[in-house]
Amino acid sequence: MSKKFRSRPSGCTYFIDTLIKAGVKLLALDFDNTLISIHSGGIWKDSIEKLIEYVRPCMKNLIETALVKDLNVCIVTYFMQPWLIREMMKSLFKREGERILIQANTLEFREKHNHQFLGKQAHITSILTELYNQRQLKIKPRQVVLLDDDRENIQIAKQFGHQAFLVEDSISEDTFLEFARMLDSSH
Repeated sequence: MSKKFRSRPSGCTYFIDTLIKAGVKLLALDFDNTLISIHSGGIWKDSIEKLIEYVRPCMKNLIETALVKDLNVCIVTYFMQPWLIREMMKSLFKREGERILIQANTLEFREKHNHQFLGKQAHITSILTELYNQRQLKIKPRQVVLLDDDRENIQIAKQFGHQAFLVEDSISEDTFLEFARMLDSSH
């Protein structure tokens, strides 16, 4: 096949390749209005199958691509039921889903931080600590990318030296191409 007719990589593939090329070691995703297209209110009372219906297809593809390319993935969320997210990840990604780290707002986590949070920083720090304890992996602030629907969380992440992108309702594979271009232009 000639080069002229080769298809370009998907937005997910291009974005993940760009992250890896930029030295990113952790992709952190918010849950409500980011991974899923609704806001759960922090607690889900219906079935996992029903919750899976709200997973954005482009986010599922993004996570799948990151896992295939061995990029660390985590979910950082104010959602209070990490076991539900864990079951979702196993349902969506089978065994690979076990590699996705989750920091939710469990009672223990909220109490540890006196119910005060500066964006998702405490969540990200918890994940970084877990990665270090499990794999002796040291990750610098600039090696973390956060995708979140909350502008304040994005700004706070940037203040802590992370790279961060705002997720809007219109997110698609094309959005990931744009994120990759933005990342390229910042390096």
